[in-house]
Amino acid sequence: MARWDKVMVAHRAIAGTALTGVIGVRIGAGGSVFPAGTALVDRAFGVVTLPGTIAAGEPVAVVVNGEVVEFGGSAGSVYYAGAGGTLSLTSTNSEKVGTTLEGDRLVVKM
Repeated sequence: MARWDKVMVAHRAIAGTALTGVIGVRIGAGGSVFPAGTALVDRAFGVVTLPGTIAAGEPVAVVVNGEVVEFGGSAGSVYYAGAGGTLSLTSTNSEKVGTTLEGDRLVVKM
């Protein structure tokens, strides 16, 4: 299960909807956290890594600089947050999140 190993910069915000897993997130008009989208105004601001699901209204740490371990990605690859906050290798209509040093370690630099 993915988790934070190192966190250099994180911002605390309130979840605007239920959030789960490792996803790219954006900040909504009211300052709440939502999954990132594909529109320019919906691009990712940071990443959340949650072992379960948190409900709307709960606080969450949005990391913009840190390392996720047990990520399960491809070593030496650039990852992007696209529709629904999904992290993938697809750069089209998405925001760069970071790069994997090893397959299981994603370095988030936003």
